[in-house]
Amino acid sequence: MRRGRLMLAPLLTATSGAAWAAPESLAGAADLPPPPPLPPPPDAAATPATIAVQTQPVSLFIMRPMLDGTRLDQVTAEFNIIELRAIEAGSLERALGNRLPAAQRAELRREAGQFLPVARLQELGIVATYDPSNLTLNLALVPEAVGARIASLAGDEDRPGSRWRRSKGHALFGGLVDWADRVVRNAGRSRLIPARDVAAPALREATAPVETALPLVADTAARDIPPAPPEPPPSGTTLAPASHPVQPLAPSGPRTQRVSRITMHPVLDGNRLALVNAELTVSELRGIEAASLERALGGKLAAAPRAELRREAGQFLPLARLQELGITATYDPANLTITLALAPGAVGPQTFTFTGDVDLGAAARVRPAGLALGVTGNLVGSHDFSDPDGDTRLLYDFAGFVNIGGRETGAYLLFGGLVDLADKAQRRFERDRLVAFKDFEGTALRLAAGDLVAGLPVIAGEADVAGIALERRYDALQPLRNIRPTGRRQFVLERPARIEIYANGALVQALEVNAGPVDLNRIPALSLSTNIAIIVEDATGRREIDSFTLANDIELLGAGISEFNVTAGMMRKPSAGGFAYSATPLLTGQFARGFSDVATAGGHFAVMEDYQNLGVTFATLAPGGALFLGGSASHDVASGDLGYALSLAYRGDPLRLSDLDSQLNVRFDYRTADYRRLSQSLAPDPVKIDMALDYRLSLTERLALSLGGNYLETHAPGPSSLAVFGGVQVSLGRVLASATARYTDIGGRSDRGVLATLTIPLGRNHFSTASYDSVTRQARLEARRVRDITVPEFDYGMIAEHAPLFDRLTGQARFANSRFNLDLEMVGTRAAGGSGMRDQNVVNFRLQSGLAFADGELGIGRNPGRGFVMVDRHPSLKDARVEVETSGVGRRAGQSNALGPAIVSQLSGYRPDNVRVSVLGAPPGYDIGPGEYLSEPGALSGVKLTIGSDAYRSALVTFVLPGGAPVKLADGVVRNLATGETSGVFTNAAGRAVLSKLAEGRYRVELVGGDLVYEFTIDKSAPAIIRMGTQTMEVAP
Repeated sequence: MRRGRLMLAPLLTATSGAAWAAPESLAGAADLPPPPPLPPPPDAAATPATIAVQTQPVSLFIMRPMLDGTRLDQVTAEFNIIELRAIEAGSLERALGNRLPAAQRAELRREAGQFLPVARLQELGIVATYDPSNLTLNLALVPEAVGARIASLAGDEDRPGSRWRRSKGHALFGGLVDWADRVVRNAGRSRLIPARDVAAPALREATAPVETALPLVADTAARDIPPAPPEPPPSGTTLAPASHPVQPLAPSGPRTQRVSRITMHPVLDGNRLALVNAELTVSELRGIEAASLERALGGKLAAAPRAELRREAGQFLPLARLQELGITATYDPANLTITLALAPGAVGPQTFTFTGDVDLGAAARVRPAGLALGVTGNLVGSHDFSDPDGDTRLLYDFAGFVNIGGRETGAYLLFGGLVDLADKAQRRFERDRLVAFKDFEGTALRLAAGDLVAGLPVIAGEADVAGIALERRYDALQPLRNIRPTGRRQFVLERPARIEIYANGALVQALEVNAGPVDLNRIPALSLSTNIAIIVEDATGRREIDSFTLANDIELLGAGISEFNVTAGMMRKPSAGGFAYSATPLLTGQFARGFSDVATAGGHFAVMEDYQNLGVTFATLAPGGALFLGGSASHDVASGDLGYALSLAYRGDPLRLSDLDSQLNVRFDYRTADYRRLSQSLAPDPVKIDMALDYRLSLTERLALSLGGNYLETHAPGPSSLAVFGGVQVSLGRVLASATARYTDIGGRSDRGVLATLTIPLGRNHFSTASYDSVTRQARLEARRVRDITVPEFDYGMIAEHAPLFDRLTGQARFANSRFNLDLEMVGTRAAGGSGMRDQNVVNFRLQSGLAFADGELGIGRNPGRGFVMVDRHPSLKDARVEVETSGVGRRAGQSNALGPAIVSQLSGYRPDNVRVSVLGAPPGYDIGPGEYLSEPGALSGVKLTIGSDAYRSALVTFVLPGGAPVKLADGVVRNLATGETSGVFTNAAGRAVLSKLAEGRYRVELVGGDLVYEFTIDKSAPAIIRMGTQTMEVAP
């Protein structure tokens, strides 16, 4: 035979059991009978290959499996529509790497090129499961592997073909060529030419036939190959005489199913638990070791069955015994999965304590840019067309920030100002506060300097200073940490469910829980006035089970938690506008500490040369709510006045007249005539007694009552003021009706009357409201379109008013998208005769927009002045649009298009926000990346995202050998020759492959450990999907 001719090796197929493909060019090949099939043991289940032929078609996919929450490198797996059938051994060995013991890795390398069914993987200590709903492949490693009986046919490493055994060429051919080579050489070495560079096989005992690809390899002249010595047959096998090269392995007789002990992760309500030790046969679960099961279930199991499991530790409990304990265990041998279920009486209390972390899934996390600037401006104007001499009012106010260094090491600058554009004589500029600050997030400390407000209790007053401040602010730096002890809810679920917790409309936690009692402790908050809603979704649907506010507890701190602030600087003095400061120094401070979960105490001070203010505060739980006490004393040196003030407040529901929403607020303040609150003027406080009460009670879901009053008495001569009210609100379907009666006595003048209101919806997006006040004799009718929740937003309304002194008609319209916001209002007023008023026709408008800058990129947004997320598109997507959605309200928030990147406003500092993107008009097959991101801003940040990349292309190709035969089931890498970066690649049985993540440049495909290569170039103009057709691989020198 001439050098360069090709030979065809034996081929086993999955559909016909065994077939012999012998080319006529091989002398004597026709004399060789085909080897009979290897029979499976009598108790063996049908293999994935045979099942695929009988039922669902089997497809090859390249996936990245998960191991203990970590995504591994790609493997090639066989699937039907809903089931994992097998995983290719070589790719699995590379993905697991050193996570596997040496013995298991050697087994996988030996069987490289073969698709190992899940039962075989379990023998190697690898549990593989597939979730078709989420398209995820999960792996688990067990300490004890089920022993596999292997009949090894490994040959001499120095014989022809050893080079591919030592290389990754073993992954291509699975060893069957050497097996055929031995058959042929035993039949007559003088007539046949041995195949070179083929790995030795490792035949597993009595397995069902699996499709194995074999290549066409280059022949070598017989004279170039020394004769190989006869090889002894492997243990347990018999080689026939030369006239009959192959005899099948002797079929094994009937066997009982062997019981093995294996460590697995059971599944409870879709959640994978910790490892348990189980006794299994090939097809059934026999028992689970008690102690490992108790540890895996933990608090999910009630106390009584947990005690029983601990008592029986070390024993493998059969399924009947587990059933007695309220635990149902089932086993799926096809997917090697143990599934547990708990009876209602066996479910333990489920407690979740939130520490401030947000769970928004596996979205890619994005940190702020190193340099960011955002500024929002408002152009506000008005003109009275009924007054020819009237001036046009035109103001421009702006506010913004600069962030240098990002979140961890960055610093911030706040700025703002106002420009009067209408006054042509003097275009006056008035600056707003200028504040620089640095945050220390871990300790919740903020160091600030500039135009500051001294932080004090309301009873002590407030003042502006130019100075520095150090404060601990959990609400600003750790907004998701609930430091209030009463943010807790308990309830019972009748069935497994998903619990979602929303704070001010934003999803902050999602939990998968079992049926039984649930305890949510320290629910995360966004601010001190957070509205919490708890949503449950189970088999019966989605519903809200609780809603409340954490604002009721803002004076209470958890045990051991402290907050404080200290401010020092020069006090601001009265001025016509802007900021002007005196030479008077001021030092203020405030401190509060939670001494227990039911008691918080603190104090404050303010010290100037001629003024001092000291005080204490105390908060504690009271029946149905919280009680707050405060006291303060002031001393004015110049006048010698010494005064004091007391404050008492209660918030809660002590009467508990309804299981629905009800709230009582009571406040009482008293101040002496000499008490002076901290202010610019330090004038005595005129208020002596200030009392207020309001109570809202929801009797049913349709009927609510409200009542309250206010009493005010001053130190000045004259009557006190009194106001009381009582009302009822009724819901009749979508129609709301309310009536509130009130009585007031202010300055000796009393009024009494009723305010009646009726709200009627007009379709899905419109409503109308009519009201009448019998005290002022004013009637009002309003019709309005509800604002859209996605951009662009558009709403409008009309308001008609009638009063004894005037009639007024107002028209309003608003349009907003992600770039700007425009409000228009037209007001027409007709004065009644003798009222002393004049007619007016006024037009008002407001235009809001801003600029955002992040790491060299500029964009236009509606409100970037308080932080933003910038979503830009890669140049390869220049003809596409990127749609952006946020989780705050689950709406479309912007679009990256010809006007530049999308600018989405930051919801609040240090609160992660989920950002989802979709691309419209991208090239078919374009890889946009994760598609879902978790923005993690600082106090005021610019988070920058770029969707798409240079490596967005994929190529479809069929690889063949020089003789034209396909390169079957080969794995290797695609190497970027410029950067050296590599990605995995695998060919199917027809030689087809997908080359992914390709950018412009030159690449080399390396298969069989680099023995087969193919180089190609990706042009800049190449499409996202490149069809390369059939390409011939070269044999590397």
